[in-house]
Amino acid sequence: MSQSRVRHSDIEVGKALPWDVFDEKGTLLLSKGFIVASESQVDRLVAMGVYADSQALQSSRLLQLEAEEQDSPAGGAGNPVQDWNDLRKIMAQFYSQLELNIQSGIFISRIVEIAHEVDRLCSANPALAQAFITLRQDGAYSARHMLDSAVIVRLAARTLKMTKAKEHGLVCAALTMNLGSSEFQDEIKTQTEALSSEQLERLHRHPELATSKLKSIGVHDPIWLRAVLEHHEHFDGSGYPNRLSGNDLSKEGQLLRLADVYCARITFREYRAAVPLTVALRGILLERGKTIDQTLAAQFIHAVGVFPPGLKLSLANGEQGVVVRPGSSPNLPVVISLLSAAGTPLLPPVYRDTTQAEFAVKETINPATFNAYVDIESIWC
Repeated sequence: MSQSRVRHSDIEVGKALPWDVFDEKGTLLLSKGFIVASESQVDRLVAMGVYADSQALQSSRLLQLEAEEQDSPAGGAGNPVQDWNDLRKIMAQFYSQLELNIQSGIFISRIVEIAHEVDRLCSANPALAQAFITLRQDGAYSARHMLDSAVIVRLAARTLKMTKAKEHGLVCAALTMNLGSSEFQDEIKTQTEALSSEQLERLHRHPELATSKLKSIGVHDPIWLRAVLEHHEHFDGSGYPNRLSGNDLSKEGQLLRLADVYCARITFREYRAAVPLTVALRGILLERGKTIDQTLAAQFIHAVGVFPPGLKLSLANGEQGVVVRPGSSPNLPVVISLLSAAGTPLLPPVYRDTTQAEFAVKETINPATFNAYVDIESIWC
């Protein structure tokens, strides 16, 4: 009997197994019909490496795909990674033809469409949404950065149980926070020397300019407008453009600022490398009570995760891999190892149970020094 390794997506919590499950030596572990009761059980099975009859496994995967196609409003399951790639291209093209989109009167409707697509993709696979940001940093920076920030505020707003109206306004704000200055943002992103006084003045004025532009186009949503205006204000009053502080600031504006800062720090710049996700979060933690409201900083870190999906790290046994998604507790993520302790590729990659001392998280890895290709589709789809 030919056997294939069982993937995490093959097992549905609360539903009977459609095939027998064996260990790598062929010993029967679970019989067909057994019901896996929790995600943690699935994590343990996948981490240890379990197998099923190849033909039966393929049949169940085809049935699952057919069910997904029937549930899809577009009539097809699609490829979620390609969906994110396509959305980036749409966003970049939209801003490359900004004035035409404004003059033709379709600006608001197109932003709303993109916001709905962000919501759909984040709802379908939040772990993939986060991983894609850090693992695929190609395309025009300014448009990509706004889209990435929209993803983070959408995930954070949902975790914080904000109303749908506030969530939608926040996502639209992220998608337009640098309106009118996207080319300037691309320019300074590649600049290695200090900004000139003229550039600093332009930078400090861009929230007001974007807000004014949105109003002239016909945006009236107060959440949307205020978040754009305040996304560079600091809790201690040291921000811009109006040096607001404390209770004068909206929660939405501060949440957008956190997403903006986080996404900027984990992105490569000409004058510095991208920092690991945990380093970006640690910076936010250090600023709580100063430039960032203490409570909101903690809520944001909880929403993003102590070990966010896509984070590159090493384990106690020397293997290197990436975080797939949250585990049974914030400090125990689900990890897939891609490199052995000797630095050779693990083929296939192996899920590790970080609750075990041997596979405990040791430390994060600088993205620039990580030498394994991360196949997003095989891990998150």
